[in-house]
Amino acid sequence: MPYFHSNGADLYYESTGSGPPLMFLHPPAMGAAAFYTQREELSDQFQVITFDARGHGKSGDGGRNDLLIAEWAEDMAALADHLGVSQIIPCGYSSGANPALEFAISYPERTAGLILISGYPEVSTNILDKQIKIGIWGMKKDLRGMLAKWLAVSHTGNKKHQRFIEKTAKASNPVLLKNLYANSLYYQCTEQLPKIKCPVAAIYGANDYYIHYYQYLFYKYVRNIQLIHIQGIAHQIPTKKPKELHGIIRSFVAQHHLSSIT
Repeated sequence: MPYFHSNGADLYYESTGSGPPLMFLHPPAMGAAAFYTQREELSDQFQVITFDARGHGKSGDGGRNDLLIAEWAEDMAALADHLGVSQIIPCGYSSGANPALEFAISYPERTAGLILISGYPEVSTNILDKQIKIGIWGMKKDLRGMLAKWLAVSHTGNKKHQRFIEKTAKASNPVLLKNLYANSLYYQCTEQLPKIKCPVAAIYGANDYYIHYYQYLFYKYVRNIQLIHIQGIAHQIPTKKPKELHGIIRSFVAQHHLSSIT
């Protein structure tokens, strides 16, 4: 199995296909398994890069029970170095948008474009706040089995994909997950959004009402941004509306002439 080393931990990754490098970032507990369909269907045109964040699935935790968002972005840079990739297009899903945003802010010269899927730059709405606090509570009780099942069933009806997601969540470090949920709760990069100069696509499910507020923050602070809604879906776009998502990604790369990045 392929691993790379970053900040004291050996982290599991997968890289398939060739072309502009898309690096997908997952929410807590889901790991690279979240992007099974993206690896299968986008590798004809792109280098699709996924990895289990430290303490998740097959990745080590480096002897620590914490993962800061800034450290996650550092791990992204280490993986890009490991693969010999000078620029990437981070694709952050849900709270996986946090490390994607942090990377774009901290490594602007290495960010060719940025794709945010059901993402947000801060937690400032009651429903999202409560959902993350439920995650913190669940990991305090080490309810990984329950979380694994819920993540799998809520994201896909494909039994094979469900098994991948469940296996990753169950193998993850519960204390690190608790702390990552907390770090996601308090992460805030809104004031730094004007530093992002690359083209950005912010993609939301038309029915994802409790997340829609955050699109206005992106629109207010990011200069070169497209806001895109996918009909008939709430939050789980990568697994439930992959065809529409992949069409948007292909169009975004073509529109901004990103096909030659490596």
